[in-house]
Amino acid sequence: MSKYADIATILRDEIARGAYGAEGKLPTEQECVKRFEVSRQTVRQAISCLRHEGLIRQVQGSGTYVSLPTKARGASDSKTIVTISTYISNYIFPDIIRGMERELSREGFNINLIQTENRVDKERAVLEKVIRDGNIAGMIAEGTKTALPNPNISLYRKIKEMGIPLVFLHCTYPELSGEVVVGMDDFQGGKALAKYLAGKGHKAIGGIFKSDDRQGLARYAGFSEGLLESDLGLDDTRVSWYTTEDYRKHHKIIEAKHEVFDNLCGLTAIVCYNDEIAVWISRICKASSRTIPEIASFDASQFSLLLDKPFVSIGHCKESLGKTAARKIIRMIGGEPEESVLMDWDTSALQ
Repeated sequence: MSKYADIATILRDEIARGAYGAEGKLPTEQECVKRFEVSRQTVRQAISCLRHEGLIRQVQGSGTYVSLPTKARGASDSKTIVTISTYISNYIFPDIIRGMERELSREGFNINLIQTENRVDKERAVLEKVIRDGNIAGMIAEGTKTALPNPNISLYRKIKEMGIPLVFLHCTYPELSGEVVVGMDDFQGGKALAKYLAGKGHKAIGGIFKSDDRQGLARYAGFSEGLLESDLGLDDTRVSWYTTEDYRKHHKIIEAKHEVFDNLCGLTAIVCYNDEIAVWISRICKASSRTIPEIASFDASQFSLLLDKPFVSIGHCKESLGKTAARKIIRMIGGEPEESVLMDWDTSALQ
């Protein structure tokens, strides 16, 4: 019998007699290498055997665990994927969700869509219900206010400990490590837009970004790098920030007294966090008889069609992103390890 088969037999026997306690966590690969005096590849072959037998499950960034009994895993709803999204029915989200639904339904999975409105309290209620019920096959989650400290981190960790596969959309939380993320390369997107405007001869380029999610921070970082590479330098007075609450409370961002409009003075171009913001910038400038700066934005949504003067916007993968997230969660449910992916923006509009 080969070495990996011998190791698999030993681990199988230890699992059967409950040697790994209540947590059910197996030794790490390195620990097994030392214990059995074999190569890492041999250990991986042994672990693979046990995984295919359904005896163990691998949790990304956490380790290898004894699989829970079928009853404990709530097999009655084992084909349900809970999908948490900040929004469901507006902007780019319908296309993302459509992509997920098509992939999941093709493999016989159901999707349970839940909207948090980017609110931490609603996110918490969803996560607590998942932990309480424990009867889902996997979860796809768009985090809430990912740039801020989040009191729900311990709940996400608990869900991983339960062996529920988890894929994050767009980005994850800095407090979590080893998570599988399917998102856009926001840094490169911000950089491309800044360099595009600089290449058109603009010297006074501003930006407006969302401060309470990591997408906004990454887009700003790329924007700054693009300015520096274009030898334009940085000027904080040309950059404005807004939060979910600014957006939510009577669209505070479009009030003429908001600092963003003071910062528009003297700008010939501006990079906007997304197309919704681009439309509002255009409208408020028009309403206040200001000159509308040249606008470059993210998402390539239908919002640009609302204006007499369309703006340039790079394309979000939308449906493809949803499909990719669905395929990853399906493979993770099957016990396969997965890695994060950042997708490229469609910059054809900049050509």
